[in-house]
Amino acid sequence: MREKVLKFPVIKEKFIKPKILSMDEYFKFVQFNLKQASDRKAYAKWKKMLIVNVPFFLI
Repeated sequence: MREKVLKFPVIKEKFIKPKILSMDEYFKFVQFNLKQASDRKAYAKWKKMLIVNVPFFLI
C-alpha cells in the first residue's frame, strides 16, 4: 500500500505577538464570546433530549 504524502502550506508571514490580557479583560472577552456563540434555545432543547424516561438497570 502506498503512503500518501501530505503537502502542507508553507507560511512565510511573521506572526504578530499575542496581546497579553489582564484578568478583567479576559473575563469580558469570555462573557462576550459566550453571549455571541451560544444559542440558549438549542442548548435547552439538547439538554431536554438527554433526560432518560425509561428505567434501566446495571447488572
